[in-house]
Amino acid sequence: MINRIAGLTEKDRSTFRQGGRDPSRAGPDWTQVLARVEQTIADNPGTSLVAAFALGVAIAWWIKRK
Repeated sequence: MINRIAGLTEKDRSTFRQGGRDPSRAGPDWTQVLARVEQTIADNPGTSLVAAFALGVAIAWWIKRK
């Protein structure tokens, strides 16, 4: 699981509480996000396979139900 708030400083937290956005942090850097996902899959292949299978079963059940 990726902790999305671990890198926030006190300044960033106060900006978040006030409802403002820091323009330098407009969105996620998708290359880093994908690199983290790939590393997680490489570190935990069995868990990743089980999670993918469970997600596939859930989607198939949802589609069949409609």
